[in-house]
This record gives sequence, C-alpha cells and structure tokens, in this order.
Amino acid sequence: MVLGPLGLSARGRIVIGENVTIVNSSRFNRAGINHPTQLVAGQGATLTIGDNTGISGAAIFCSNSITIGNHVLIGANCRIYDTDFHPVDFMERRRRRPCSTAPIIIEDDVWLGEGVTILKGVTIGARSVIAAGSVVTKNIGSDTLAGGMPARPIRPVNGRNVA
Repeated sequence: MVLGPLGLSARGRIVIGENVTIVNSSRFNRAGINHPTQLVAGQGATLTIGDNTGISGAAIFCSNSITIGNHVLIGANCRIYDTDFHPVDFMERRRRRPCSTAPIIIEDDVWLGEGVTILKGVTIGARSVIAAGSVVTKNIGSDTLAGGMPARPIRPVNGRNVA
C-alpha cells in the first residue's frame, strides 16, 4: 500500500514484498514527514524490501545492494545510502570517477527511529532498534538498542544480550 506520492527510479531492480506500507505524506503519518519516500536502484543495483515492512518518507538510494528484512519499521525521514555518491578525493571528483559503494543489510524486525541515516557497508542485526537521529556507520548486532553520531550499542533490547 502506498499512501501519497512516491518517488521511484529503477535502472536496477526493486523487489517489494507482501503487505508493505509506504507512507509519503504527513496527512497519513503525523510524525512530520518532510518529503515523499524515494526508492532508487541504480544501474545493476538491487533494492529488496521484505514482507510487512513500513516506510515513512524515507530516502533509499541503492547503487550496489540494499536488503531490508521482514517486519522492519523505517521511521519518518530516514536515509539509507549504500554509496558515497562522490569520491572523497577532489581530483577523482573532477575526473568523475566512480565512488565507493558497499551493501547494506537490515535484518528482520529492526526499527529505525525518525531521521536515522544508514551508510554503506552496514549490517543491522535482527530485532535491533536504532534511536532517532542516529548515524549508523558500523555494524550493529542483533537485539541491540543503538544510538548516537556515530551510532554505538547502548544496551540489550528485551533483556537479550548485546551482540
């Protein structure tokens, strides 16, 4: 189900599971969505969104591979980027060289709070929660509450051990 306008660009593959809800307007989610969800899969890239996942006004840009599991909650205004978009070295930018990319995996039952940014090469383990406004630059284990800039494990979720 898609509520409100959706930005979609698929030069690669976008695979969306069953019972996915994508909310693109504050009319349908009062959490303060700043823009419609943007789903982008570049040339040769694969973006996979699992069953029973909810997305609110996110920007998901896939140049390589992004896999989002089942029962994932992606809060308002999250950003998930498997690319740097541009090389860090200015001469490489001038020469329009390719930038660095690395796959992202978000496992089942993860909750990304409002405004979370997930950067390239990250895996977030099953049942983890990422606090609002966090920037995830390194892997987060399963059953972990993580937060901050950069995000770090804070404590176990539901009494489970932090991995």
